[in-house]
Amino acid sequence: MIIFLFGTWGCGKSFVGNMIHERCGILHIEADLHFNKKMLAALHQRKFHELELEAYYDCVISDIFGYQRRSRDFIVSQAIYYEYFRQMIFNCFSPDIHFAWVKTEDEYLQKSRLRERATTGNPVTPEVYEYMKQYWEEPTLPHEILINDYTLEGQVKTFLDSLGLCVQWEKSSRLARLGV
Repeated sequence: MIIFLFGTWGCGKSFVGNMIHERCGILHIEADLHFNKKMLAALHQRKFHELELEAYYDCVISDIFGYQRRSRDFIVSQAIYYEYFRQMIFNCFSPDIHFAWVKTEDEYLQKSRLRERATTGNPVTPEVYEYMKQYWEEPTLPHEILINDYTLEGQVKTFLDSLGLCVQWEKSSRLARLGV
């Protein structure tokens, strides 16, 4: 089973992916890390529209097939601003893929996260985030919504439960409470 977390930069996709990884031991892949220098330069020069995204997402799909050969269950987190590419990935991996849109209601916090990450070398700055907002397309494919707020842990647990993964979550939570 593939859990695919998507949403705008800084919304908490990696946080959710890491939370699931830590609680359930499921491999987490951050696909945004596959951006090459040309793509990053286009983002910073505000030339996103010039990118050859079709070829990029062909590589992402190839990578997911590779992970699928190695691991039964895993998580992929990636922004994917265009619905066309989400649908392309969905069509390749359905019915084994489950999408979750990670959102935050606090744009100030989101930009704050991006500012903090930029100090450690992350190329997505609050300015790039602002520029990219114009390209965000609302999802139409089947997906869950996870709001990154104080109820996030419960939302993630409910989502995992719907996928039959909550047994691992419960066991992990119980062991953490026991200090194991």
